[in-house]
Amino acid sequence: MLLTIAKILIPNLGTEGALDPYAEDIEQAFSQYQLSTGDELEEPQRQAILQQLVVWSGPEHKEAFPSWQQAVRAAQMRLKTGGLLGLGNTTKVESRNEDLFKMAMSSVGWANCGATAQNILVGLKKLHPSFVNGINGGLSTKVGSGAGKRLAEILRKVPQEGQILLLDCSFPAVHTFLLEVHPKGNRYLCQGYQSTYYASWWTGKDEEGLLVREGLETKVSNEDRFRLNQTRDNWGLGRSINSDRYNDMVSLLAKAFDAASLPDIGEGERHNVNVEELRKQETAAWEVFAKFWPDLPFCPVKRETDSIAKRTQRPEIEITEILVPDITNGAGTSVTVPVVPNSIKD
Repeated sequence: MLLTIAKILIPNLGTEGALDPYAEDIEQAFSQYQLSTGDELEEPQRQAILQQLVVWSGPEHKEAFPSWQQAVRAAQMRLKTGGLLGLGNTTKVESRNEDLFKMAMSSVGWANCGATAQNILVGLKKLHPSFVNGINGGLSTKVGSGAGKRLAEILRKVPQEGQILLLDCSFPAVHTFLLEVHPKGNRYLCQGYQSTYYASWWTGKDEEGLLVREGLETKVSNEDRFRLNQTRDNWGLGRSINSDRYNDMVSLLAKAFDAASLPDIGEGERHNVNVEELRKQETAAWEVFAKFWPDLPFCPVKRETDSIAKRTQRPEIEITEILVPDITNGAGTSVTVPVVPNSIKD
């Protein structure tokens, strides 16, 4: 077991069930690879890459990568250079790994929030070649606690006539969502949420895409399900978001960021910082932020609120602004919603 990712030792992925905890990371790495290189990975290539990762995790190998994305890149390079898994002798993944691979490339890819956003952007590039330069050239901004005004300014941006603004927004290690903004103010929210719903459910295409339906998930209450459905009614279903509701949400999110702003202990005197005390203070910042979570349009479920309240390193959001041509000719219809599959399970 000598494969390490970000200095974390990965177990032998060839054993039963060992791939399960990493399926989401591998799927996201595939999406990031396509988005950053523009190269489409066909299923046989993806299976070969997955098999190479399995081989590298075996006891007779020693490989280390800073991220899953780098590991995928390295495995793909072996394919291109005719290595052990050259295109001429691609090895079929064993059945149990192939099943997991298919899951990683379908359901996980549209329930994981980060992978959902990546999949939509990759899909848009395939459908609309005029979007490629805009998506590849997106400008990213990080906004931290206490910068609520700056956050509101970005989220309230509207593109000029002839353009569509895509805002790829990510709370690191918490949630990623994609906002689509048109010149006349039409806005659409696309997202999946890990272990809660597929993007197909959010957009109203597949009712079975709710992963916490009654009888399937006992840790989610009927009150939680009601809030989820109400949130989807107000923010999803492929509909343009009510402008007043959107402005209220932006104000609330800005307020949450400001409320979660607490001064660092020993600021300017890092050598004297009490690490444990600082950790407690950062956790307290998330506890404050979590109080706003049930009223935000992402996953207003108690278990998520409780989980968010235990985070550390302070609330932060990274927003990538992407400008693409308005192919709707001013009609304001969504370009992101159609990319989401009708049924993830098909």
